[in-house]
Amino acid sequence: MMICKPAFHQVLTSLAIAILLALEGCNISKTTSEAPEPKTSTVVTSSTYRPWQKLQLLHTLEAESNLIRSIAISPDSQTVASGSFGGKIKLWNIQSGELLHEINLGTDVRSITFSPDGQTFATAGGNGKVKLWEVATGKLVRTLEENKLPVDSVDFSPDGQTIARGGWDNNIKLLDIRTGKLLNTLEGNDDRVTSVAFSPNGEVLVNSSFDGSIKLWQLDSLESAISFAGDFKPVHTVRFAPNGKIIASSSTDGTVKLWELSSGRIVQALTGHTEVVTDVAFSGDGQILASTSRDRTVKLWDVTSGQAINTLQGNFRTVLSISSDNRFLVTGDEDGQIQIWQVSE
Repeated sequence: MMICKPAFHQVLTSLAIAILLALEGCNISKTTSEAPEPKTSTVVTSSTYRPWQKLQLLHTLEAESNLIRSIAISPDSQTVASGSFGGKIKLWNIQSGELLHEINLGTDVRSITFSPDGQTFATAGGNGKVKLWEVATGKLVRTLEENKLPVDSVDFSPDGQTIARGGWDNNIKLLDIRTGKLLNTLEGNDDRVTSVAFSPNGEVLVNSSFDGSIKLWQLDSLESAISFAGDFKPVHTVRFAPNGKIIASSSTDGTVKLWELSSGRIVQALTGHTEVVTDVAFSGDGQILASTSRDRTVKLWDVTSGQAINTLQGNFRTVLSISSDNRFLVTGDEDGQIQIWQVSE
């Protein structure tokens, strides 16, 4: 095969491109959070994502002496709910940090989530019970299910009429909110169901499992699920992007994966954590993904490019959430503390 030398003008063009790329690289700088603790370090600087690179620690809340198992933010971005391994449920005002309600569930609180209208929230725990609570008063509305095995995840349907729950019986159950009646049982996981999530349009349900699978269920035909291939270690969390087209998953292998719903293929594999990734959360506009890991960091990612935007270093190991208005990031740690971070304006 003959190899031709490039023309002189092609050499000059390549040299010019290399110089421009080098100059662009010089403009990349690191910034740190304004909050003194925990420290933050920025991986990639961009004017588009600068607000997420200047996170201010607004409140540190003492929720429990045990690790935080679940965090949720109300749809109006006004209230934070937390659940701990020690069994305490607490509701806080996100702006002031004021404690609104405290409930002792008597068992570890493994999942907590708000209804779409923000008037109620649901909890599930180690005792297998799914309970519905009133946000305004903190009073129990009803118990939807009493199962003998722990329930790891609950989620409301977008119309607020149904709750999906997944747990150690390897199944997903769909429950009627008003009556607590069992509507359907979805079977097919070979190990416990770690996370369930409805799509924004309510047409699809996804679940992750300790068997390493991610399954997609069409809610108008629940006879069989579509399994996404590509994860072979336990998957801890699945979340829908606000546009309903992308799913994020966190895994024991230390990666975060972004999946295309229509094809089931991996569109981004986000690497950087050094231990198990325990939780992920999308920003309200879907441009940012946050992840937390047992390596004690929280990472913020550009969903489109897969690049790291910021890294928070502290005692983070458990769960996190982002408010729908993109103003707050809430993190939980193994010491029972909740951190409320305000996104720079």
